[in-house]
Amino acid sequence: MSSSTQESLTPWQFAPITRCIPEDQYTDLEVIDLSLFSLVSGDAATAQAEAQKELIKRTLNAFNTTGFIALKGHGFTHEELEEQWALGKLLFENVSEEEKHRLLANIKEGSWAGYKPQGYHKRPDGSFDCVEHYDFYPNTMLERNLPEVAKPYVKDFRKFLEHQHYVVFRKLLAVLSLGMELDQDFLWKLHHRGTDMNDGALQGGPDEEINWKHGKDDLRYVMYHPPPEEDREKKKNLWVSGHTDFGSVTFLHSQPIAGLQVLMPNGQWRYIRHYPDHLIVSLGDSMEFLTGGVLKAAPHRVIEPPEDQRHLDRLALVYFFPFLPDVKLSLIDHPSLKKLGAKDVWEEYHKLGGKVLTSTDWIDRRSKLVGTKRLEREDKDAESVLDDIHFRHHPEYAKAAAVAA
Repeated sequence: MSSSTQESLTPWQFAPITRCIPEDQYTDLEVIDLSLFSLVSGDAATAQAEAQKELIKRTLNAFNTTGFIALKGHGFTHEELEEQWALGKLLFENVSEEEKHRLLANIKEGSWAGYKPQGYHKRPDGSFDCVEHYDFYPNTMLERNLPEVAKPYVKDFRKFLEHQHYVVFRKLLAVLSLGMELDQDFLWKLHHRGTDMNDGALQGGPDEEINWKHGKDDLRYVMYHPPPEEDREKKKNLWVSGHTDFGSVTFLHSQPIAGLQVLMPNGQWRYIRHYPDHLIVSLGDSMEFLTGGVLKAAPHRVIEPPEDQRHLDRLALVYFFPFLPDVKLSLIDHPSLKKLGAKDVWEEYHKLGGKVLTSTDWIDRRSKLVGTKRLEREDKDAESVLDDIHFRHHPEYAKAAAVAA
């Protein structure tokens, strides 16, 4: 990162930590230092797994219980992360509404690449949708897709995505694979075609077509704006309702405005505290299906920030990792999964004649069911079982379990 780049960006000012949340309303995440793990091959991977058994065990246990970890030792410096927060600020505060409109994502056609404006979603409570975001897929990281003020930073955006995909994500998947007694690269091969550490897909010119042949990763810069006062009651303090993520893994760069809550195994909602310069990592429902629940997708939500932070804009940096589109979401066939207590979520569905679903099949199915209600059917068939699976991993599940919160 050059000094000229630093000088030309206005830093994002982080809010002070809230004083309004009692300590017992937080949950402490398992903190995993990824710098203690290195990628090796062959017999060395097995030897490393033995030497780092405790790190691997703690990671697996966290994703089997709370469903979240706080990740440090990811390789980003404090200055590199500050630059990305500043770039997020730039994308929202230094771009006109006219230019944002020119770069709108084609959401109706299933693409999030570009801007999603405030007010796009019609909230069922009648309140205004105050969230805007700008998304990249790896193959859309081109100068021509950026607003004018952000075009000089196309390489900075690419490096940010590149390191998360090729380094942090790959190492984390290796830890999880070894934890389930699988080959080190087992999960990596379900997300990335080929085994290269970095195949150079993002290293061409700023407007040169990108040959990305892996999963459809989604890097998102999000700005949550405080709602109008008249809408606060309509929202019932809820900004994003309880849900599990699509796909495989989600990285959320920690920031200090409180609001993210995770549904604990006992049915209580608890805040996730701020871990400066850490990645907050959770798993998507497809990862849970593939591993038979050994790795869990934890329901989570975003509620209105506490009183001393309520008036502030909340910037978030998020990275969603899906599986490759043709990956079959069948339970991994390996003795170690059975030993770890894996259960096949698709068993009844397949017995009723349902075909094996790919990652894309499930995302399409779930997208159509979001916002719908469970239909009563006289006879159970494969389609109704799919509905049941969806609603068990849907916001409605989280709402029902949260009654005791």
